[in-house]
Amino acid sequence: MIEEPRKRIGDARLVAGGFDGFVAVEWLRDAASVSGALAAWDQGALAVATVGKAWDVVRMPRALGWKTVTQMRQHGTPVGPAQHTPDGVEVLVPVGSAAEWHLPDAEVLTKGTITVPHPATIAPRTQMAHSWIVSPQEGGPLTDADLLHEAYAAAIAATHMDATR
Repeated sequence: MIEEPRKRIGDARLVAGGFDGFVAVEWLRDAASVSGALAAWDQGALAVATVGKAWDVVRMPRALGWKTVTQMRQHGTPVGPAQHTPDGVEVLVPVGSAAEWHLPDAEVLTKGTITVPHPATIAPRTQMAHSWIVSPQEGGPLTDADLLHEAYAAAIAATHMDATR
């Protein structure tokens, strides 16, 4: 049985803890049609957002991306919106700030589009195989690309050390 989209969004509100039904869309305003995003989410679909206008995206492999974001949060480093997708973990960073990235398996997206779930769809809940690790609903700033780079490099090093033990 397919759930009604409004019920799924309502259920996501409960999981998000403190989500009062207001959808923060400022992060999306320059990257997508807000009305189009709201309509997509209301229908249970993902919204399409343009990369390179309001923010760029750093895409990392799933395991390393989760490790990077988790490590940053545990160390009190501010992390902006970050989502888990079928392609990996995507973190929103200021436009042009990650242009010099040269780390294995990371991809910097400066143009094109990505799809994003409703801001209340927070892991472990998913919407079409997407979920927010750090929701834009939290209202934080975009992730500092230099700090993300350091954390990603540390996650790679830790993974290699674990593999050699």
